[in-house]
Amino acid sequence: MLDLRRMMMLCDLADLGTVTAVAERRNITSSAVSQQLRVLEQETGAVLFRRHGRTLGLTQSGEILVEHVRRVVGAVEEAMSAVAASRDSVGGQLTVAGFETSIPSLAAPLVQRLSRDEPHLHVRVIQEGSATALHSLRRGEIDVALIYRLYFLADETVGGLVSRPLFHDPLVLLAPTHLHERTLEQGLSALAGEPWITGPYGSSWAAALDLASESAGFVPQVKHRVRGAPNMCQLAATEVASAIVPRLSLPSVLERLMVDGIDVGGRSVYAVHREGAQRNPAVSVVLRTLRTIVAEREAALQDGSVSS
Repeated sequence: MLDLRRMMMLCDLADLGTVTAVAERRNITSSAVSQQLRVLEQETGAVLFRRHGRTLGLTQSGEILVEHVRRVVGAVEEAMSAVAASRDSVGGQLTVAGFETSIPSLAAPLVQRLSRDEPHLHVRVIQEGSATALHSLRRGEIDVALIYRLYFLADETVGGLVSRPLFHDPLVLLAPTHLHERTLEQGLSALAGEPWITGPYGSSWAAALDLASESAGFVPQVKHRVRGAPNMCQLAATEVASAIVPRLSLPSVLERLMVDGIDVGGRSVYAVHREGAQRNPAVSVVLRTLRTIVAEREAALQDGSVSS
């Protein structure tokens, strides 16, 4: 009997192309991945992959095996969904992972509503960044991932995952109030000589600032680097520097710092689950409730009764 875990690593290799990337996805060492793939070749008695430069490409035998493995994994998930659907009520335990600002805006309202409407369904929430949440989803450690994708980032939800769009979250410019008039007249370039707040080197928020400032023709003078958009907002509240943050992270008391009319991009927020879970009633209830939460929030925003 072939080992399913090893076969899923081969599927990862088909998606990612390198042992290093597979190791990162599975949270194990590269040598462990290589060893497991070699054992899989021994078990099948076939050459499953060959090196092409820095990447590994599947042979015809490898492609055939991957195709069947994905069917098997999907069938197992569908079987569990069918069993769940046979019950009289929605129940069991379901784990949702979400990024920092999705916890108060999506996960917390979700738990509150389901504890009232579906008392037999126990939802567990954990905080994970989008990339980590997708890895956990593929490994079967969570059931639904709340993720975001910035406008300049590629889609990572490949290999048996389904993305359900929830809403668009624009990025906004925060600046000291005494600089607003100049910024409205000159655009983002008016802040070329001013200090900035952003994320750590290599973070998505640092990249967003670099792209926006590059389009405006300057290199930002970054003075403060902190982790997380909410921390960037709190530091911007001191009016010592400017920042580009997602609208969702901005508390209403700091809206006075937002400079309207400056386009600095945005991000899309999704709920992601495995393909085989599409018939799972618990997953369906979570997705439906999330859509309701988003629709009510957008309606309230249009009425002007709540803040982002």
